Amino acid sequence: MIPVYRLQSANEVPVLTALMNAYGVRHHVQGGVAGTMFPALQDEFNVMTLMVDPAQEALARDLLRDFDTQV
Repeated sequence: MIPVYRLQSANEVPVLTALMNAYGVRHHVQGGVAGTMFPALQDEFNVMTLMVDPAQEALARDLLRDFDTQV
């Protein structure tokens, strides 16, 4: 898996998951667990990153083109 997008908040997780699932992109969201339990920990050390299958990177980046924090 390779990083393609840095999430701005946990609210993006269901949106991005639904988008990737709709197009059959293998993915997972890495990190961010502590921030869901302790919102004060939403900082650079608790980053959530969308990871995708390298073979599907181009498709994932195309789907994310309207989002602004691609990695």
